[in-house]
Amino acid sequence: MNKDECIIIIGEGGIPSDFPKNELSEFLILKAKIESFLDLNEEERKRFEYLKNKLKGWRRNFRNDEYFHSLFDLSNFIQLKYRIKTFFAFLDFSEPDLMKSIEDAIKNNFKRIFVVSTKLINKKEEELKISDEIELMRKKYKGIEIVKLTELDFEKISSFLINLVENIGDR
Repeated sequence: MNKDECIIIIGEGGIPSDFPKNELSEFLILKAKIESFLDLNEEERKRFEYLKNKLKGWRRNFRNDEYFHSLFDLSNFIQLKYRIKTFFAFLDFSEPDLMKSIEDAIKNNFKRIFVVSTKLINKKEEELKISDEIELMRKKYKGIEIVKLTELDFEKISSFLINLVENIGDR
């Protein structure tokens, strides 16, 4: 990779185990209403945004969100082993989101950004969200190349899995 290229690893994001249970329940109920295409009144919309931002901004540590720290550790491993600047982003429940990570990469003068998911197979909803956010950032930053590497490719995924199984004896 060139010095003006970087990677952004996308993870799903988790809910920290020490987030207040009553607020988590309230958030999940409101989220379910939105996902069911039910209209929220103004007070519910404000409350949902407040709870979503509180959840995303909740301080993570290795005890309350192992997934967050696993993604952080993977990012650091790639940087140390392969000398490739690596950012990470979350689809839900945690910061930074994809657009923030892309902006951070651009602020660090990267001109070509590879977006990769930690999940082998994303849900269609997740793929659409990733595509929409990348497209918005491409329009905003016309001189930056953002390469999306998250779409389902059975050939690559099956090859990866078979290679993983075949190399188990090499440990």
